[in-house]
Amino acid sequence: MIFLAALIMASHGNGPYDWHMSCDRWQNRSIEIIADAKLSLKQREHLIRYLRGKVEGPCPDVTFATI
Repeated sequence: MIFLAALIMASHGNGPYDWHMSCDRWQNRSIEIIADAKLSLKQREHLIRYLRGKVEGPCPDVTFATI
């Protein structure tokens, strides 16, 4: 959980909200978030959607059948 908070608060670029992640990294983090039983379903979905917004360009969605 601490890692995710650090990831969200990381600053890359012109300001604290101006950072991006690769599609591969987003897909891997999404799988980790899905598997995190400490987060509610709503929290997991929100975090995955937020991080998806940080990916530039096309990126296939992760299958959420495991949620």
